[in-house]
Amino acid sequence: MYQQSKPHKKIQRIQERFELMDSLEAGKFYTALDQEQTLRTLLQQLKGTITKMERAPETEEWREAGQQLADRIRERMKEVSNGMLKEFNHHYRTDFTLEEVIVGDENFYYSEGLMSTIKRKKLLNHLFHRELSTILPPHPKDEFPETRRLRRSFVIHVGPTNSGKTFHALERLKRAQNGLYLAPLRLLALEVFERLNDDGVRCNLLTGEEEISHPNIRHTSCTIEKADFSRIYDTVVIDEAQMIGDAQRGNAWTKALLGIQAKEIHICCSPIALNVIQTLLDDCEDDYVIEEHERQTPLLFEDQPFRFPKDAQKGDAFIVFSRKMVLQVAASLADKKIKASIIYGNLPPDTRRRQVERFLNGETDVVVATDAIGMGLNLPIKRIVFLETEKFDGEKHRPLRVQEVKQIAGRAGRKGMYEQGFVNTFTRRTLVKSALLKEEPSLPSAYLAPMEETVLKLPFGTLEERLRAWADYEIEVPYFEKTDISTQLDLLVYAKSFENVLTNEQLYKAIHIPFPERNDALVSQWLQYLDELSEHEPSLSKPYPRGKDLVSLETYFKALDLYYSFSKAFRLDLDHPWVEAERNRASKEIHRLLTTKIKNYGRKCSSCRKPLPWNAIHGICDKCYRSRWENDWYH
Repeated sequence: MYQQSKPHKKIQRIQERFELMDSLEAGKFYTALDQEQTLRTLLQQLKGTITKMERAPETEEWREAGQQLADRIRERMKEVSNGMLKEFNHHYRTDFTLEEVIVGDENFYYSEGLMSTIKRKKLLNHLFHRELSTILPPHPKDEFPETRRLRRSFVIHVGPTNSGKTFHALERLKRAQNGLYLAPLRLLALEVFERLNDDGVRCNLLTGEEEISHPNIRHTSCTIEKADFSRIYDTVVIDEAQMIGDAQRGNAWTKALLGIQAKEIHICCSPIALNVIQTLLDDCEDDYVIEEHERQTPLLFEDQPFRFPKDAQKGDAFIVFSRKMVLQVAASLADKKIKASIIYGNLPPDTRRRQVERFLNGETDVVVATDAIGMGLNLPIKRIVFLETEKFDGEKHRPLRVQEVKQIAGRAGRKGMYEQGFVNTFTRRTLVKSALLKEEPSLPSAYLAPMEETVLKLPFGTLEERLRAWADYEIEVPYFEKTDISTQLDLLVYAKSFENVLTNEQLYKAIHIPFPERNDALVSQWLQYLDELSEHEPSLSKPYPRGKDLVSLETYFKALDLYYSFSKAFRLDLDHPWVEAERNRASKEIHRLLTTKIKNYGRKCSSCRKPLPWNAIHGICDKCYRSRWENDWYH
């Protein structure tokens, strides 16, 4: 008897709860959300109870009562949803009816609610599309109306690596009354800053992590993301413009080509970018000439297979594709008394410069580097040796592309030091040799990212909704592609709790501050800074080192960069002397570890602790493996 009455009592409890809630007067929009959620919960509970009662024929009367109660709850839920939809229509300037929203999705609506149904049917997408079609011009070039009124003249310097493209462009920049150099890397911006000042052309430096400026100086060397689009220059140099086809950063080059205001603009690029750049400039109706540059020293692929480290020579650069492998290869070389300079993307600029100087001064014999060496670093390298021919691109390990092989290999044979450059490889000789001979396919697209003004002009939606809407919006110009904004969207998910306390403008700035978002410690620091920003703190908390090992010091340097960049972006009080002192201290310590403790980063046998080859498959040496096998066999 108790088992039969239990479902009946549950229906009674659901009815009592419904009548109690139904007696309350509907409140504001947020209250309606709470009401709808409660009604959906009651419906789900009631559905489960009725399903159980279907197995007992004697409960038919209670089943009918349950169905009637379910109908009442549904009607009440529709009343609540109509109130919510009225607010929605007012906010988004629409006139949807509830019947339009839920038709064909009634079961989903009663299970998940009105707002989830709206998202499921992509009604917001249609609204955003309508707004974006009124805000965005048919062609992205027209997002820069002031630039379109200028008559710009371009010189496209096209050629392979080591062909003197940037040299010729910089010579013209030096002669200009005022000018701007746009670099792909902080280190290149610094190199040009120093070169111009050494040549008597006073120049400012501006990167996301550093600023050296004086108001009376008319030349600036900066990273391309820091370009000033409000100023009119005499001459601008845009370096490594083939990056326009990069899914993560290509937008910076597209934006510079479309929007930079200058009478004369020099573009330095590899041949793969020429077609898309010409198309873009034709659409802008700008004048341009093409100057083709030939490689100034021949590049030869060696016939003899390379044996590592036996065949290592002074002037070699060994290429691998991870920080871990750079350290292991350098340690293997150190075991053979071969000194190496180390270059990889995560190194502080000052450390990288010190490592380069050691190679330039002859303190080291060779370089061990990632593909960071392929972008503009001018080193006296005689031979490039690929120890690896696959790289991880963020999603998967894949073979090197033709353009990547040529970009890196082209660093061999610097003019004025060597009459020719050489290339060899430890593995997959056919891949590298054929890549050097192949014609590179032209870039199919230039990448675009949403303009801050466009996103903030949208009259509704969270910043995440606005960015997703932009990503879904179709560009009518066929050679443009959307840049990958997954990093910004991921950061907005982390920052969800700040949506109601920070403005969209503040959040937009914050998600575009560059830092390694896969580093948990740095993400936590970034979130802490959002919290301090929301509390209107005048300055940010200073980071502190969490260890003395290489990884901890590199992370600390990135934390200092984040402290600097976040403070600058939001114009907060910044302790400049402290930042510079800590950067110098961290850079020097990293350099010391790489210079004097490199053997510590080599692979060691897990049993006897003797050095293992850099590319050993297993973590145990042959001798210990045989000994272990013999012992196992004997026992």
